[in-house]
Amino acid sequence: MPEDAEEPQDASDGHEAQKTAESEGLTAAKGKGKGKEEKKKSKFWISWDSLERRLQLSKWVAFSCSKDHTAKIWELNSMECRGTLAGLHEGTVRCAVIDWKELMVITGSDDGSMCLWSLDRCECKEQWLSNKHGQQTCLAADWENQRAVSGTAQGKLCLWDSKRLALLSVVAAHPGARINKVYVDVVIGLAVTAAEDGRCRTWDVTVPELTCIGTFDKHGESVSSMVIDFNKNRVMSGASDGSVQFWHLKTRSSIALLSGHTDKINSIVMDLQKAIAVTASDDETARVWDLQSFAPLGVLEGHTLAVRDLTADFEEMICVTCSDDTTMRIWDLMGRTCLAVLEGHASRVTCLRSNWKRKLVLSASDDYTLKLWDIEKQWCEETFCGHAGAITMLC
Repeated sequence: MPEDAEEPQDASDGHEAQKTAESEGLTAAKGKGKGKEEKKKSKFWISWDSLERRLQLSKWVAFSCSKDHTAKIWELNSMECRGTLAGLHEGTVRCAVIDWKELMVITGSDDGSMCLWSLDRCECKEQWLSNKHGQQTCLAADWENQRAVSGTAQGKLCLWDSKRLALLSVVAAHPGARINKVYVDVVIGLAVTAAEDGRCRTWDVTVPELTCIGTFDKHGESVSSMVIDFNKNRVMSGASDGSVQFWHLKTRSSIALLSGHTDKINSIVMDLQKAIAVTASDDETARVWDLQSFAPLGVLEGHTLAVRDLTADFEEMICVTCSDDTTMRIWDLMGRTCLAVLEGHASRVTCLRSNWKRKLVLSASDDYTLKLWDIEKQWCEETFCGHAGAITMLC
């Protein structure tokens, strides 16, 4: 008998089937509201839990951007790609910002386009397909207050309605100079930009037209990295000459100049409560700083090429760095010693994201892959393939 043929049923089988159907119908009726909602949320996630449910269960979901003009969603517990956002960007997807609550993401590309995507449906909701303002280089959003800001390679700062991806205001923030970093906090009413002209600027985002409030110009070279604590009004920025400035956000006055690096600063992490920071540089090192005395606590040496990114757990005083030498290193921040060298990528490692609760770190490389590492066991748990170009960003 063919596999798809049905066997004849006798009367008793039919009676039992009817009872079962009635029982299932009664159960469905009792949970009608919840079931209806679950069905709606899971409509486009047919063979697995909905993305929303995975986040509710504290599953680790990551998002990657690539030079292959696409972005991908990864579920790291099951170690699978859950969706690809493609078809609209015609250049490298350079930046992204995610609303994990509403499951929305905005992506920006080298072709100047911006797209607002639904993560659970993997479809574009709104799009800005113009190169009028230049390559989109960086993004930040305050989703709760429905505002986003983007910086471009032409030095323009754009203010967006994040819900509709409507362009509200554009200003020549750093004329002719690429904006490398941008941050926004609508409650405080500020956006902050850092650019290749060596300046950091603060902007009032509460008025119809973006207005410059002030400029921090103590860097002599291109500002390549920056982190901000809006609540404590502190900023730490690094430049292409290796200088690191610690300054006050509201007064834009320098608090301290941290000297030691001899080349471009690529990444900064800081913890003001513990008064400690770590910086990564093209000079093949990372450095640990005391933010009370502003003295260097030590140098993390071992990489043989530029250190691209870093992530730190200041509770456990552990740090992970990645480099152009294709390796990653795990460091003890107390002793400033290397605990392990992680090898596996075939090209430079450019981005890191961490889940310190689970002792896991995700790395991205120019070899088109992502790798998930167990920091305690010091080995690679999984390699994720799918991109056809170098990975530019992880969220």
